[in-house]
Amino acid sequence: IDPAVQDTFEPGSSFKPVTMAAAIDAGKVTPETTYEDTGEVVFGPSIIHNYNNKANGLQTMRQVLEHSLNTGVIFAENKLGDDSFLNYIVGFGFGQKTNIDLAGEVNGTIANLYSGRKVNFATAAFGQGIAVTPIQLVNAYSTIANGGKLMWPHVVKAIIRSDGTRVDVEPRIVGQPITEHTSALMKSMLVDVVDKGFDKARVPGYDVAGKTGTAQIPNGIGGYLENDQFIHNFVGFAPAYNPRFTVLIRMDKPQGIKFAADSLSSVFGDLTQHLIHYYNIPP
Repeated sequence: IDPAVQDTFEPGSSFKPVTMAAAIDAGKVTPETTYEDTGEVVFGPSIIHNYNNKANGLQTMRQVLEHSLNTGVIFAENKLGDDSFLNYIVGFGFGQKTNIDLAGEVNGTIANLYSGRKVNFATAAFGQGIAVTPIQLVNAYSTIANGGKLMWPHVVKAIIRSDGTRVDVEPRIVGQPITEHTSALMKSMLVDVVDKGFDKARVPGYDVAGKTGTAQIPNGIGGYLENDQFIHNFVGFAPAYNPRFTVLIRMDKPQGIKFAADSLSSVFGDLTQHLIHYYNIPP
C-alpha cells in the first residue's frame, strides 16, 4: 500500500486553514474579524468544545489559527454558509482523486457533508468526520502556497518511449479555488501560527508556514477509538512567500504525547531546514 495516495485519515486541525481560506475568499471574514469564544458551540444534543476545553474571550480569525480554536472555525464556516463551504472543499480537490501518476489512488470521503446535518459541517470545519489522503492535503496547502492555483501533482518528470522520443511532463493548473489575495493573507496567518506557536518548527532566517492536526481515529462503527489513540500530522511550506516545497508528516497512534505540536514540530523544523539547505535557498 502507498499511504500517500491509498490511505485516508481525518486531518483534524490541519484542515482549519482550508475552512479559513474559504471564508476569507468569499469575503465573509477577514484575518482581523473577531468573535467571542465561549469555549463551546451547541448543536442540539451535541456540544463541541475547544481541544483544551477553555474559553478565550474575544479572538480574531488570525488568533483562531494560532490557538487552533474549534469554535472559531465553526464561526467562520457559519458565516460562509454550508453550501458555499462544500463548494470550496470540492474546489480544493477533496473527495476526489488528484489523478497523480501513482497506482491505486482513492477518493477520500466528504460524504458526511451531503447528509444535510448541520453538526457535520461544524465538525468538518476542524477536520473531523471527513477523510483525506495525504496527497490531497499536501495539494490543498500547495494551493495556498501557489497563489491559489490548484496544480495536478505528478511524480514522473518525463516519459521516454520505446522509439527513444521523450515527452516532458509539464506543470498543469487544474483549478483556482481561492484568489491570489486570499493566498497572500493565508500565508501570513500560517507564518504567524509557526512563529507564535511552534518554536521547534521555525528555521532561523526563513518564514515557515504551517499547521498541526491531532485527530481521533474512527472505530468503524460510527465512533472513535478510546484510550488516547490519535493521528498526528503537521503540514506546511517554505519559504512561505516564495515557496519551494510542501511537507506533510504524519504519525499514527503516538505513545505518551497527546498533541501533534509536541510530537512533530521539531521533526518538521529539521526536515524543512534540511530541504532549505539542499536547495541552497538564500535567507
